Amino acid sequence: MRLPSLRLAGRIYAGFAIPLAFAVALAGYTSYALLRIEGASDAMGVLSDATIRMLGLEHELEVMRRAALQVRADNSDMAIQQGTEAAQRSVGLIETAVKASLSDERRAVLREIEAGIGEFQKHREALVAQGQEIAGERMALTGGGDALVAATSRMIAAARGSDSQSLALALAGLEKHMQTVRVDNWRTIANRDANGAAKFRKSLAGARAALTAIQQGDLPVDVLTAIAPIEEALSAYAESFERVVAGTDRRNAMFDYEMVPLIVRLQAMVASLQRELNAEFTAANATTAATVTTAITMQQAMGLATVLLGGLLAFLVGRGIAKPIRRITGVLRELSRGNQAVDIPYVARRDEVGDNARAAEAFRENLVHIQAAEAERVATEASSAEERRAAMRKLADDFERAVGHIVETVSSAATELEAAAGTLTGTAETTRMLSTEVAAASSQASSNVQGVASATDEMTSSIAEISRQVNESTRIAGEAVAQAEKTDGRIVALSQAAARIGDVVELITAIAGQTNLLALNATIEAARAGEAGKGFAVVAQEVKQLAAQTAKATGDIATQITGMQAATGESVAAIKEIGGTIGRISEISSSIAAAIEQQGAATHEIARNVQQAANGTSEVARTIAEVERGTGETGSASAQVLSSAQALSGESNRLKLEVARFLDSVRAA
Repeated sequence: MRLPSLRLAGRIYAGFAIPLAFAVALAGYTSYALLRIEGASDAMGVLSDATIRMLGLEHELEVMRRAALQVRADNSDMAIQQGTEAAQRSVGLIETAVKASLSDERRAVLREIEAGIGEFQKHREALVAQGQEIAGERMALTGGGDALVAATSRMIAAARGSDSQSLALALAGLEKHMQTVRVDNWRTIANRDANGAAKFRKSLAGARAALTAIQQGDLPVDVLTAIAPIEEALSAYAESFERVVAGTDRRNAMFDYEMVPLIVRLQAMVASLQRELNAEFTAANATTAATVTTAITMQQAMGLATVLLGGLLAFLVGRGIAKPIRRITGVLRELSRGNQAVDIPYVARRDEVGDNARAAEAFRENLVHIQAAEAERVATEASSAEERRAAMRKLADDFERAVGHIVETVSSAATELEAAAGTLTGTAETTRMLSTEVAAASSQASSNVQGVASATDEMTSSIAEISRQVNESTRIAGEAVAQAEKTDGRIVALSQAAARIGDVVELITAIAGQTNLLALNATIEAARAGEAGKGFAVVAQEVKQLAAQTAKATGDIATQITGMQAATGESVAAIKEIGGTIGRISEISSSIAAAIEQQGAATHEIARNVQQAANGTSEVARTIAEVERGTGETGSASAQVLSSAQALSGESNRLKLEVARFLDSVRAA
């Protein structure tokens, strides 16, 4: 339908219904876009909270792993408490994450991690129980070692009254084997030497062989009596050692083949969840940015289209109504002045303007008829004057009925248009308020992400402190290695001094032998001298006895020196083993320091990603402000439409006044 074929009310309704429809569509789309942005912001907040929980869960799993490692090493109460508390915190984080998660699949993974933590706790409890059992066996092993040393010492003390050099050497060898057995035990238990058990069993067999060899000789009763306690102590010591080794092997197997793979699998699952959350956060951020960009573009386009179309329609409708009315008003003024030749336009139009023009045409025809009848009026003044006034009143009444309806229609339409424009202004204000609320929600999401960044920075500081402590442990281990090397040097010097003492003892033994030989020669010479040599023979006998005692004493000294040299050699080997152990501890500390540095770098990367996410939410907040500004522009445009509607209402009121004045002039004629 063409616009000129519409009546005035239809034109007015169409002129304001179309921009109003655009404005309503714009408001609806803006509300839809704001709801989408609000949903995306809420999702980003949920994802950021989930990321924080996953970071905390990863940290607690690492604490559980280190605590279990410490429990395996020393079964300390502090490590047990740390592991228990970390497991409790982990379960709390998982419960919170399950309640907040929107994904059934992710909730299933979290429940699986929770079950894995429970299984890990059961293994740790078994590890603690085995550690307590091993600790008891170690105490028994220590007591058995003390009993073995005491029994061996009693045998050596019993053998000191014997003059048998072979017994002294056999006892020195036995004592050496006993020391080797204890050193191999220490190497196995303390150093966790993989070959320690085999060395212990070999040393144990050597000690038993040495004890059997001693039993084969002609022994004093005290020495023979001391053998049985040594055999019993040695057997008990070996049994305790085997129980400790077996328990330690079971404990290590549980930790290495059950607990470590389990905690590694749980950490991998947490890392996978972190990657999923980061990907979802990035996607939500991109979706929010795209939605905001689309909303801004659509608002700008639809707002501009609404303003342009509203202005065009206001111009067309205003011109299509005001211009014809002004022309008809001019025609009516000319007719009121008696100008019958005036041209009456718009007679062919089918709207209110055409009705008004046709009414003016009828008025002109009536006016012609009135002027034609003027001659008759002169003849019949009384009757014609009354008839003319009646005709004029009838004409005015007819015109009022024809034109008044049009004016009332225009006025009513202007009033309705003004109300619609006010509604549009209210809708724009509501849209602006929604934009403000979403901007506040986006700012809150940005604050949450900033909180994630702050927590990650604190974790980075904690990792740096751990790295510093590990480096300090490495330095102390290095100092311990250096001190062990110095001790090794001192023990070597002591061994050399003992060797030199042995040389001196051999020299004394040789001198005693020579003295004994000289005393024997003196005795022979005294015997040859007869009575004159008896006094010399007594002196020679005393010298011989002193030489024999000296030889015996030097033999005892040689035995002790041999034992001291053997002990010194074992001490040198033990010190070297200690140095090697401390060196391995230093290497392990260095490896831990390197791992801590890698974890610190990973945490820094997480902090950087979280900071980027914070920047993204800040960008969302900025674009929401752009949406709010666009909504303000829409409100301004609707205010302009309201102003135009009010102006049209004023024009309709003026038209009503002009028609009233015209009718008054007609009735007064």
